[in-house]
Amino acid sequence: MSMIESYRIWYEHERDCNTKMLAMLDSVPAARRSDPRFAKAVGLAAHLAACRANWLDRMRASGEKQIDWWPKDVPLDSLGPTYARVERDWTEYLSQLDDAGLKSDFEFSGDGKSRFRWNIEGQVVQLVGHAFYHRGQISMLVDDLGGETVDTDYLYWAYPRDPCFGQIDNTGK
Repeated sequence: MSMIESYRIWYEHERDCNTKMLAMLDSVPAARRSDPRFAKAVGLAAHLAACRANWLDRMRASGEKQIDWWPKDVPLDSLGPTYARVERDWTEYLSQLDDAGLKSDFEFSGDGKSRFRWNIEGQVVQLVGHAFYHRGQISMLVDDLGGETVDTDYLYWAYPRDPCFGQIDNTGK
């Protein structure tokens, strides 16, 4: 399997996790949604979407259309359409990227003054880890607020999709 095929699979897992994350947020009881921790959890989810959008903009167009990295006062019901748009754009981008493209560099401005250069593959890997990190935070906040959490580990997503992955011995030996 090529590297880009692996990253496409990882992004399919991330999309599944996004769906589960939004369901976790939606499971928080209405009475607990005025708690500042709920706003923090929703804000983290909005941050993940903003990061995906901003880094794609940087990789495609040198960051001409950056949005707020840490949106404030985000309504929960705005996240679904936001994630749908970001996921559509990333799925399209990854479908056109090949292994050689992963090795290519892109340039971007970090603060409006300084310019930076990095490679596409490094940023794709960074985004995967970044999503794991913040989804864990969101899951803890949802649990603290009385919502229902869902396991988003890769193993539980990949297992039913991989015909080579199966139980060898169920005797416990």
